[in-house]
Amino acid sequence: MKKIWILMMACAAFCQTRAQDYSPVQQLIGREFPFLKGKVQFRKITKKDKGDVFRLYQHGGSLVIEANTTSAAAYAVNYYLKNYGHMSLSHYGDNISPLAKLPAVPDTINVNTPFQIRYALNYCTYNYTYSFYNWKDWERELDWMALNGVNTMLAPIGTEKVWQKMLAGLGYTDSEIRAYIPGPGFNAWWLMGNMEGWGGPASDGMINKWVVLQQKILKRMKELGIQPVLQAFTGLVPDNLAVKYPKAKIVRQGKWAGGFQRPAFLAPSDSLFTKMAHQYYTEMKALYGSDIHYFGGDLFHEGGKATGIDVPVAAGDIQKIMQQYYPNSTWVLQGWQDNPRKELLAGLKKENVLILDLKGEEFNEWESRNAFEGTPYIWGSVNDWGGKITMIGDLKRLVSEPHRADASAQGKWMSGIGVIPESITANPVAFDLALQTAWSEPGIDMDKVIKNYISYRYGAYNKDVDEGWKLLLGSLYGVTDSKGAEAIFCARPSENVTNTSTWGSDSIQYDIQKPVQALMLFRRAATQFQNSATYKIDMVDLARQVMSNQGRIVYANCMKAYKAKDEKAYQKWRDQFLQMIRLQNELLNTEPTFMLGPWLEQAKAYGTTPEDKKLCEWNARAQITYWGPDYNPQTDLHEYANKEWGGMLDSFYLPRWEMFFKELDNRLKGKPAATVDYFTFEKNWARQQNSFPIKGSGNFLTEIDRVIKLISQ
Repeated sequence: MKKIWILMMACAAFCQTRAQDYSPVQQLIGREFPFLKGKVQFRKITKKDKGDVFRLYQHGGSLVIEANTTSAAAYAVNYYLKNYGHMSLSHYGDNISPLAKLPAVPDTINVNTPFQIRYALNYCTYNYTYSFYNWKDWERELDWMALNGVNTMLAPIGTEKVWQKMLAGLGYTDSEIRAYIPGPGFNAWWLMGNMEGWGGPASDGMINKWVVLQQKILKRMKELGIQPVLQAFTGLVPDNLAVKYPKAKIVRQGKWAGGFQRPAFLAPSDSLFTKMAHQYYTEMKALYGSDIHYFGGDLFHEGGKATGIDVPVAAGDIQKIMQQYYPNSTWVLQGWQDNPRKELLAGLKKENVLILDLKGEEFNEWESRNAFEGTPYIWGSVNDWGGKITMIGDLKRLVSEPHRADASAQGKWMSGIGVIPESITANPVAFDLALQTAWSEPGIDMDKVIKNYISYRYGAYNKDVDEGWKLLLGSLYGVTDSKGAEAIFCARPSENVTNTSTWGSDSIQYDIQKPVQALMLFRRAATQFQNSATYKIDMVDLARQVMSNQGRIVYANCMKAYKAKDEKAYQKWRDQFLQMIRLQNELLNTEPTFMLGPWLEQAKAYGTTPEDKKLCEWNARAQITYWGPDYNPQTDLHEYANKEWGGMLDSFYLPRWEMFFKELDNRLKGKPAATVDYFTFEKNWARQQNSFPIKGSGNFLTEIDRVIKLISQ
């Protein structure tokens, strides 16, 4: 009897150990779904071939999840809640309701993915979305990543401290170091080698805050089975290093995007490179550990110069030094424009390279470049540019194209799938489906995909909403151009506005009546979904897009009348255009997701001193308006991160348009009309410190009905 008891205790201890393998996922459940606490059991299983796998079944009153990795276990929780609980988390609202009883799983469900890597994030995401995230925000973000199966993620926060220590060791003064490190709204472009210093100076408090934050992020990522991608030393150095070390082989990179000073490139063959790399990686290890497997960092990004550099040799040297400090690590490069150059790849040990094919939703670069000349790559999609509030994308392509790539001749080099957005907030459906695709079967029916999405996005199926989504799939969510037509309300006014930002689309590439019809179908479901936060957000977003589309027509009519000197028609269209901006502002102020206040308050809360708070708020305001630099009114980046937000429309965009129309009014009447100095207005607005509401006001359905009435006239 004693032997049996000992055997039973040993078995119980063994089972408990196996279950505890996924204790971080249990902790995730406690944070995000406390109603599931104690109701989910995890079991570790093994799988010999590539890819992750999980199984779901019920045992007694518990849900049992068997998985071969922490990532698969976390994704399984999300899979269960979506498909059986009709629930979901997103950056645009959650549909979560406590469950008194677990929804039944009819049989054992087996799910696997052939994609070993599920990658997330673009450098730009760290500013257009994460500039002012605190640890609470990051806890939620990392939970979302894990629940969506992400197992590799860009994580470059805290690189500033490495540079601060390294440059101090090279004799740089404190002020010189701060002139190189950017402010909290612009770190991404510094890391990509596009600019230095803009948005700063960052204080010691700010730099140290990033270190603490990064250490927490890396710890949690490790717990959740997510591999971080840190920043490599690639030879990008302060431009003035050429002055301090005149004998070093340094190629100065000139200017970027309207006047920003780019970092210079230090040739890896120079002894100074070896010295700096040693200091860099030594500091990196001291701060963030030696168990890092991936490093990012691009050379000659967006027009960089390689004059006098043997690119293959230089690339090979950078990789060898990286391997010296982090053996068997992988260099992650962005597949973007002509990056990475063929000659650069020719010098690399390709088994230690991973290419991010950024724009898979629009181009087939993996195909045209034959898997980047036979290099492991990720099929990726951007889906959002600059954090603009535009409903756009090709959902069918997101679901089908990764599987086509995997089955192609280039499939042998395909390492996985990823979302690589400049911002991860708008278009939640695109990110959801793009990551979900990694676990789905090829050739899945889009009607089924959308029906399922409706059920877990809003909590239940609705025929009218289904019909509305079909119209969206045939219009704004069926467009390959990933940038989309931005809101003309957000454009810097002129008589010939086409695209709002420099690289934005200049036209709407779908039938604009289809979103109008979809809005009316969605409106019919208001009674069923009156308590749904996600329904409200999607309705407001769709009404905003409909109004934004209509604004282009009204603007065109207004300019046509003005140029024809038809004063009566001009005044009619002018007044309607301004009325639409005011109505858009009131509509968006019903939902905090689409309001300026939360962004600014997040920025102000990020700083710990009055000076830091002021700097953070200016960074937040400058980024979404003129972007910079201060001396160039025609900077390529003004309006690049425009935000069609409540509070933004009536305090920034509306006054610009009113100044514009006042100028045109005077011209039509033959009065003196001074040209408006928009740039000064924009910089002054960015320096303000007035507050905006953070809570919604008014009734969203009332405002949507006003939108429907206006566009029906």
